[in-house]
Amino acid sequence: MKKSLLAVAVAAALPAFAQAQSSVTLYGIVDAAIEWSNDNANGSGASGAGDSGLRLINGGQTGSRFGIRGVEDLGGGLKAVFAIEHRLSVDTGETGGGNITTLPGLAATGQNNKFWNGQAFVGLQSGWGQLTMGRQYTPIFWAILPNDYSGYLFYNNWAGYSSTANNVGAVQGPIRLDNSIAYRSPTFGGLTVYATYAFGENLSNSPVNGSAIAGSGDVWGLAAGWQLGGLYIGGGYHSFDQKVFTATGTVTSVNQAFKDVAVITVGYRFTNFGLSLGYSELNFIGSAAFGGSPSASTVFGSAFLKFGPGTAYLNAAMVDAAGFNGTRNDSGLQIGLSYLMPLSRRTSWYVTWGQNDLSGLQSTAATTYLLDSQTRVAVGLRHNF
Repeated sequence: MKKSLLAVAVAAALPAFAQAQSSVTLYGIVDAAIEWSNDNANGSGASGAGDSGLRLINGGQTGSRFGIRGVEDLGGGLKAVFAIEHRLSVDTGETGGGNITTLPGLAATGQNNKFWNGQAFVGLQSGWGQLTMGRQYTPIFWAILPNDYSGYLFYNNWAGYSSTANNVGAVQGPIRLDNSIAYRSPTFGGLTVYATYAFGENLSNSPVNGSAIAGSGDVWGLAAGWQLGGLYIGGGYHSFDQKVFTATGTVTSVNQAFKDVAVITVGYRFTNFGLSLGYSELNFIGSAAFGGSPSASTVFGSAFLKFGPGTAYLNAAMVDAAGFNGTRNDSGLQIGLSYLMPLSRRTSWYVTWGQNDLSGLQSTAATTYLLDSQTRVAVGLRHNF
């Protein structure tokens, strides 16, 4: 009798437990491709050209990942939300994505020490919007995403362009911020506002990208996107509290730390075709050692065309550099052309081509233009779950 009563109690508790867990979702992407790249794509300005050839790569369309996200109804229209996401390289099983953390006073490390290196946040959501805390995407990332018709996928998308400063995005700068508090407004009349404040953990003569930088390291950003039918306008501004640390003498390589970023985009999406254009200005920390204030301005665009069973995507950007120490300070062109065909709701195959001509951004010490004519082609398979 006691066993029967216990069984009934456990059975009665299970639906409540299942209901509490039903708002938690496990999701992910597994993406692998066979890529051919030429000798310049496999080399660098410092070490020379590599060998062209085939290899298996992770994420020809997008990076592989798995994550957990959830929502709990707290009553009265208030909800708790969270997300944690791990990026990995499916070709090797290694941790991938995310920035390498270098603590103040420590030398740089080549090991990625972030496990939840995609997103990691917790917060509240209600009719007034969403407020979250953790490692999160920036306001500009969200505000211009609708006008990158590839969805930040494939070669040379708007989050993946290279630039003059340690391969950060030439269009929008950093796309994730640690230690951040982010707010997303409800959408009113097609307008959505994004705001973030990230605590930089008080930099003081800290090695940031190999440079001597002082300041709090705090970042604040504000962005917005407005949708009216097929028309979308998005843009924003990020400011970085970093400055030259001069107490130890002359600094010559501080042009790799951000000062501010401003972006504006406009696009129109038809049923089977879309076209967008944008402009961004990235300003970097300057130094009296080489004069001026380094900057990179970029004109970029995106387009899509549905034909046959799939969709073709085109992304292109022309970046112009000025004031960078030891750099040719000229222009560079980057293009990505891709075709995506779904095999099911969750699985698709694709072919993608990328061309980078960045010799104008190469170091003046290089005797050959190894950043010119970098070509990559890949055929891959992606599965979402």
